[in-house]
Amino acid sequence: MILPEEFNNKWDVSKDGPLIKFNYKDLMSKDFSDEVKEFLSTGGLPETPPPYLEFTSSQPLLRPITKVFNMPEEFQKYWFLGSTGSGDPICIIEKQENIVFLNNSDNYKEVFINSSINQFAECLLVYSRMIDKAIEVNGEDAFINNEIPEFVIIWLKEELERIDAKCMEKGYFWFTEIENLYE
Repeated sequence: MILPEEFNNKWDVSKDGPLIKFNYKDLMSKDFSDEVKEFLSTGGLPETPPPYLEFTSSQPLLRPITKVFNMPEEFQKYWFLGSTGSGDPICIIEKQENIVFLNNSDNYKEVFINSSINQFAECLLVYSRMIDKAIEVNGEDAFINNEIPEFVIIWLKEELERIDAKCMEKGYFWFTEIENLYE
C-alpha cells in the first residue's frame, strides 16, 4: 500500500496538476483513523485527476455529505471528498473508510471504488501512468480518442488488481472504467 510521502513523490504535479492537502488540525476531530488523516494531510488528493474526477470542492474541510448537499440523515456516514465526471459524489465511509461514489442517477446507490484512501490514491496514480503509456504509443490524443493499446489496458487492469483486488469486481468503479476503455 502506498504511503502518503511516496504518493507525493510519484504524483507529477507539473503534468497531472496540484495535490489538495487537508489541514491535519481540521481532521483531528473527525472520526477517521490516523492513517486516513495522515494520508489526506500529507499525501493529499489530486485536484482533477483522470478519469474525470474533481476534488477541488472538498476544501477546506472534510464534511458529511448531508452537510454539503440536502440529503436524508441515512447518508450521514458518507463524508464528501469530490465528484466524478457525471457529478456523482465521491465519499469516504465513516468507520469503514472505503471510498465509494453515490450514483445520483440511481437514487444515490453506493458504488464501491476502493478499500482505502491509500489504495484509491495509488489507483489514480496508475491510471495516470496508463495515459502516459498510451500517449507514448499512439500520440498526444491517445486517451481523448480512446486509442489505448490493449497491452496497456491489460497492464492497468493487472495493476488495479494488485493494488486492490476488490476494486475490479463487476459493477464497481474501476471495473467499469476498464470496460469503458474497450469501447
